[in-house]
Amino acid sequence: MEKLTTSEISTKLRVPISASPLPPLIEEVIRYPLLEPFVYVVIARDVTTGGYMYLVDELRLNEEEIGIYNTLMDTLQFELKVPRSEVDPKAYFETSAKGIIDKYRISMGRMKNVAWSKILYYVERDMVGFGPLDPLMRDPAIEDISVNGVGKPVYVFHSKFESMPTNIVFEREQDLNDLIVRLVHISGKHISTAFPLVDATLPGRHRLMATYMKEVTPSGSTLTIRKFRSDPVTIVDMLNYGTLNSEIAAYLWLMMENRLSAIVVGATAAGKTTLLNALVSMIRPGSKIVTIEEVQELNLAVENWVPMISRPSYGLSTEKIGEVSLFDLVKASLRMRPDVLVVGEVRGEEAYVLFQAISTGHGGLCTIHAEDVRSALKRLTSKPMDVAPSYIPFLDLAVVVRRVVLPGGDKLRFGRRIISVDEIIDVDNQVKVFEWNAAKDVFESHLEESVKLKKIAEFKGVTVKDLLQEIERRKVVLNWLRQMNIRHYTDLQKVFVDYYYKPVETYQRAIERVTKT
Repeated sequence: MEKLTTSEISTKLRVPISASPLPPLIEEVIRYPLLEPFVYVVIARDVTTGGYMYLVDELRLNEEEIGIYNTLMDTLQFELKVPRSEVDPKAYFETSAKGIIDKYRISMGRMKNVAWSKILYYVERDMVGFGPLDPLMRDPAIEDISVNGVGKPVYVFHSKFESMPTNIVFEREQDLNDLIVRLVHISGKHISTAFPLVDATLPGRHRLMATYMKEVTPSGSTLTIRKFRSDPVTIVDMLNYGTLNSEIAAYLWLMMENRLSAIVVGATAAGKTTLLNALVSMIRPGSKIVTIEEVQELNLAVENWVPMISRPSYGLSTEKIGEVSLFDLVKASLRMRPDVLVVGEVRGEEAYVLFQAISTGHGGLCTIHAEDVRSALKRLTSKPMDVAPSYIPFLDLAVVVRRVVLPGGDKLRFGRRIISVDEIIDVDNQVKVFEWNAAKDVFESHLEESVKLKKIAEFKGVTVKDLLQEIERRKVVLNWLRQMNIRHYTDLQKVFVDYYYKPVETYQRAIERVTKT
């Protein structure tokens, strides 16, 4: 193959979509690498508006490199065989595609102004990665990615800086449509003008919601990706973030270990699923746990766990052929004899079956969209959930989590806080055992009023004072975990198992290492 020259590069060659150059009039707040030396992130403040921006800084291709990029993309699409579905695309690219690339690289000879590693970055990004969104998918601090149409900046939700525009913009409808079709395809689904709405799971268990062309979104195709954390936020992370304190964490640990039922209440992006995952991780070791979700988001380090996900209809008519709903899964799960049944989010008739399971002695956990406990109970007892008010007393706890503005400082600071922990007596009667003081950003305890501690004390044949002392011991263990930065979910699971079977030894190990303050 002859060498490509600049004059031979057609102006019609496709140029890989990359982020726009960094704008002027910005104040750099933080800069960190995503994949050195090819792509970095700059979090910056716009000096005119004061708002934060998420800026992707990618190495750009020159004209010769763009020509080679096009040649390689065409060659690989022609020569590569489609891998089997169970083969990891990136591993397949490493073993198969790079051999083909090396062959053409040798045939092209030495090229003075060409950086092959940079070209390979773009080829891999666009063939087996997430295209121009790939840098965002590499950033563990990004929780959600929103592409709202052509000519609009892609938005991200950052774990520290919240919602921000990026310097990634799709300028052509075809580019956005092509990316959506490819992402839906690798998710094992189909999208078209006939089926313009898709909810799917991307490789890596990221959740994709896409609309196609102008069938349901008049401004054109859109997509939203909710990223899945392979390294989930744990109870120790939440202590570090200030989402709760060690007393609340110790109390919830005791409740989970004794199989009390609970509901996590909050608005969108409040951190409900994250908190639910942390609670489930503290369930008594050895318990059989069945989790039911539309898209798997929970990630546990326990062996006796059966994750289940619903399946939408695949029929072409209004008949729901092959559909497996949350309601179907909750009913089926009861035949598995779970110790604890976990529903990712209750919205419909599955809530009624879940409460039936709780009433017969199963542990039960779920989340619900609501602002506070009363509105959550109102939703539960209204259609379409239609849980009878007589079943509500079988629910033990309601934990409300919320995104809040934190007090203090000249600049707005956001965070997530457990606003309250309520023990449920019935629909109209709850006992608040913890609440967040917004003015001081501290948690206030009313454990002396707890009725659930009395319930556990009667069942275990101990006193409430004994349980309060147990909460104090667990606080020490949690403070030790925090101090030693033992926060990974697999490491925490080992500590929870140790404490359950060897509480005295584990407590002594913790108290010897906790720094007295």
